[in-house]
Formats: sequence, C-alpha cells, structure tokens
Amino acid sequence: MGRARWPLSHYFHQRLLGWLDNRVPAANEHHLNLNSIFILPSGFGWSFIILSLCLFLLGTNYQNNLMLLLSYLCLSIMLLTLFYTHQNFARLALKSLPPRPFHCNQNGELLVQVVPHTKATTKPCYGVLTFKWLSTTRLSKRDATPLAVEATTHNHHTSFSAQLSASTNSQQKQTLRIPFQIKTRGHYELGRLTIACDFPLGLYKCWTHLDFDQAVTVYPKSQEGPVVINNIATDEASTASKDNHDGNEDFYALNDYEVGQPLNRVSWKHVAKNGNWVTKSFTALQSNSYVIGLSSATDTETALAALTHATITFSEANRVFGLSYKGIHIPPNHGVKHRHECLAALACFENSTPFNNTGSSSSQQDSNRIRAVK
Repeated sequence: MGRARWPLSHYFHQRLLGWLDNRVPAANEHHLNLNSIFILPSGFGWSFIILSLCLFLLGTNYQNNLMLLLSYLCLSIMLLTLFYTHQNFARLALKSLPPRPFHCNQNGELLVQVVPHTKATTKPCYGVLTFKWLSTTRLSKRDATPLAVEATTHNHHTSFSAQLSASTNSQQKQTLRIPFQIKTRGHYELGRLTIACDFPLGLYKCWTHLDFDQAVTVYPKSQEGPVVINNIATDEASTASKDNHDGNEDFYALNDYEVGQPLNRVSWKHVAKNGNWVTKSFTALQSNSYVIGLSSATDTETALAALTHATITFSEANRVFGLSYKGIHIPPNHGVKHRHECLAALACFENSTPFNNTGSSSSQQDSNRIRAVK
C-alpha cells in the first residue's frame, strides 16, 4: 500500500538509479570511459544545426554554391566538435576524499581531486566543469517505507563551476570543493553527482552521473540549553599520557626507548649509568570527570541541541566527560575521537541509521538507510 502512494516520477527515478548502478558503479575514484559519458547537442548546438539545414535548403533552392559550401562547412564543424568534445571529456579522472562531519544548520563540502587519467596521463581535460547534485535519491531495496520517501523529497540543487588548470604536471592535483546541504541530522550516503562540460565551442554537452561512494555524518545543531552535569570523582579518572608532558604532570614510569621518540624524554641518567636507553612517561591526574545528561521529558531535538553544545564546550576545555541520555551511554573520556563519538551518537539518535559506541556506523549492515543528498 505504501508503494501505491509514491508518485510516478519517483518510480522512474528509481529505475534511472538502478540503470546507473549497473552502467556506472559507485567507486571512490572514477576514470571516465565510453560507458560513463553521455553527449548531446546543447541549445546553441541545436540552433547551429538548424541554421546549417536552413543554409542547405536555401542553397539548393536558389542554386547558390557559396551557400551550400557554407552549410557543408557548418556541418563539418559540428562533426569535428562532436569527436573533440567527447575526447576531451573522456580524459577526466576524479578522486573523492571523505567529507568532514558538519552540523545540520551548516553546509558540507565534498572534496574532489582531478587526477591523471590512466589512458591519457599527459593530456589533461580542459574547460569549465559544472557540478550539480542529481535530484534522484536512493532508497533501500527492501522495506522502503513512505516515511523514507518523505525524507528524501526536500533536495536542493547546487550548481558549481570549476575552471580546470591547463598545467600538464601529473604531480599537481587540483582539488575542487563541491558544496552540499543536508538539513536533518544523521548518517547519510551521498548520492550521485552530475558533472558536465561543453568545451571547446559549446555546441555539445558531455555529462556523467558519478557516485563517489562517500558517507557523511551530520551533527545536530548546537544550541545552548540547560543540561544536567554529574560530577564523578574516581581513581579511574586519572589518565597516563606517554606521548607528551608539561610542567603540571608527574612522573609515571620508565619504558624502553623506541626509535623515533623525542630525545627530551630520554632518561640520560640511566643511559650514563648503565647504558640502557629508557624513556620517561608522565601522567596527568584529573580527579573529576563529568557525565552530561538531560531529562527525558525534554523535547528530543531541543535536548540533542543542548547536549551538542555541552559536548563541544567540554571538549574545547579538554575535560573528561561522558554522555547519558535515554539510549545513549558513553563512558567519560576526552580527545577528538571521543568528541566525534559523542556527536555522532547524538546525530544518529532515533535515526534510521544506528550508531555503535566504537565511533563508526554500520553502513553495510543497515538495509533501511536512505541514500540522499539535500
């Protein structure tokens, strides 16, 4: 019954995505070839063809050889441009980099590098590339609910043009920043990106629909609000740092020296005494750790926004903290990895994509994920 309420355009969009999945599979790096390139005359190209046909008809009607010669010249230009436009676009090779997480009230960026093509390493692609997110979105092949359709219908088209560098240096890689926007929190797999080029004369337009097989975590928006902070004083709150130390840290232990470690950590007294190279490790004692929580009666999105703001604040202050809110239970810790773990857990709370406490999402095991770009 759910599929009967889907619009007819959605059915054709899904058929298009299925056909593209077979013809242009998802990959981190794409080297364009005959299967992944589409080409048709542009608006200016169709006008040029109509003009050539009109000249041909006028030339045959009035038996004007110069007009016939001009029509033949125009048609020759069309044919030559067809091959050159396709050949230039076929030398394009792109490689994507993992996008950074961002908050739902901000814009994200997909970094794409222009790399040398395997079949044309010394001949780069020229012209202006136009990027546009494909409006169609991918649903799960199984258990696709009308709610998932509603979540993918608010797409925003983003057009972006980039002038390719004329440098033929294969060591230099040009990086393009493709903006996109997702207004809801969660973990999303980016959809297909339409890339077009009309070099050199604009008579033909070459394009392709590429799936870079990238996913991004969209954090909840950060908004200050009342949170419950529980102060926990335990012996387990003390942490040992074996990489660096400052004046506020105390001596912890001696360890065997490893190649590459800083020389200022070497215990030169032991080296001079018995010749054994050992290094000092220090510990920073922190008697207090915190657990951030909020009442379950608070609105979910308001609570997530307040917890997100508190997580960012505690992380910037380098405090040891944890999260406890409904089904989220993250033990106290600190660092960049712990910050991402907390924010990702808040982003995927009661979302179609579950999040585990190891800091990564089960993207390959979850069949109900929406593949979307907004």
